[in-house]
Amino acid sequence: MRHGFIRRHASNFASRENMKELSNTSIDYYILPNRIFCSMVGMWPIEEKSSTCSKIFAYIRLILALIAINSIFVPEIMMIVSSWGDITILAGVGCVLTTVGQLLFKMIYLIVRRDRSYRLYYEIRSLWNIANDSKEMQSYVELVYWARICTIVFYSSCMCNVITFSIAGVVDYFRFEYNAS
Repeated sequence: MRHGFIRRHASNFASRENMKELSNTSIDYYILPNRIFCSMVGMWPIEEKSSTCSKIFAYIRLILALIAINSIFVPEIMMIVSSWGDITILAGVGCVLTTVGQLLFKMIYLIVRRDRSYRLYYEIRSLWNIANDSKEMQSYVELVYWARICTIVFYSSCMCNVITFSIAGVVDYFRFEYNAS
């Protein structure tokens, strides 16, 4: 069914065509950052009614994301072990390793606790939909507001950290190679 710019799916989650149309009184407004970030790596709850192709695609994204993160995580650990005495390498690699480790922990935690995460998601959604007391609703709004902010800040800081130290490492490598030649 279509309501303005928002389409409702079987899960009752609003698929947005225009981000400015979703009001902050809807739980979809607060869940959207988690949905976007988790969907990118295949960790968002897959509907039972989804097609087999979409389920396979979600699992492929999840596997590729785990491979990509581990392809950064394992060499970073090896670099720390091999360069234990060099503080500049430890500082640069440690920042990236901490961020990638947090992302890997979040992914593994959500994979292992997938059923609990799905149950929590649907429970929060049902509580939001049946809340009719303004005081009760205010506590839900406050909780999901801070969850939304924490998600955006966590993802943004992780990406900025990884990008900054990766670019610094590449520039340092090329500067060192250019000076050595």
